[in-house]
Amino acid sequence: MNSLSIIIPTYNEEENIGRIILTLQKILQNNSIPYEILVMDDNSTDNTQIIVKDISSSSPNIRLIVRFKDHGLSQSVVDGFSRAQYDLLIVMDADFSHPPPAVIELYNALDGNDLAIGSRYIKGGAIENWPVERKILSFGATFLARLLFPDICDPVSGFFGFHRRILNVARLKPRGYKILLEILGKNNWNSIIELPIKFIEREGGSSKLNFKVIFQYIIQFTDIVVFRACHRIHE
Repeated sequence: MNSLSIIIPTYNEEENIGRIILTLQKILQNNSIPYEILVMDDNSTDNTQIIVKDISSSSPNIRLIVRFKDHGLSQSVVDGFSRAQYDLLIVMDADFSHPPPAVIELYNALDGNDLAIGSRYIKGGAIENWPVERKILSFGATFLARLLFPDICDPVSGFFGFHRRILNVARLKPRGYKILLEILGKNNWNSIIELPIKFIEREGGSSKLNFKVIFQYIIQFTDIVVFRACHRIHE
């Protein structure tokens, strides 16, 4: 079986990180999938690092990378791409908003596809416990992204997997929270599949969404539009 690298960006996730790692370990071991879990931590000020170090002391396939500069979810994830050992990569959150069992579905879907996306917006997908303002912001971000990728229902999902072969890290300008959109917009991929997931608002900790993130998304979207226009011109 192909080995899998799971990248989990964190900042102050002491309420979730231990449980998500142990849950993933059990699921992956039960399915006999060789794996590593990379916790990309933006120098948390709570006990996140202590918890991960404690687990990794008896599980060498759990790796903690502490990042002391250039903080941000997308930056952490892209850093993880460079540090991952394996050619199949899955990105997910630490807070159980992405259902851990769906990791197996994404993994299996990468057999024959360049990208596999955990989608909230296809039949069978859903969002639970989101306040109205989160739903409005998500709708707006998704609407803009689908102008670029009309055949993809959830191009701003934070839960996805892909083959390293499609990735050109040098093209990426990670910012904000929508790293999948960056990958879609600046890399060469052919086959893609979306799988329905039930997105559940975080069980513990606090959301990192704020107006800075919204502003970063607008800048990111504009940058991708310009990149794709220039790329087509040069072709």
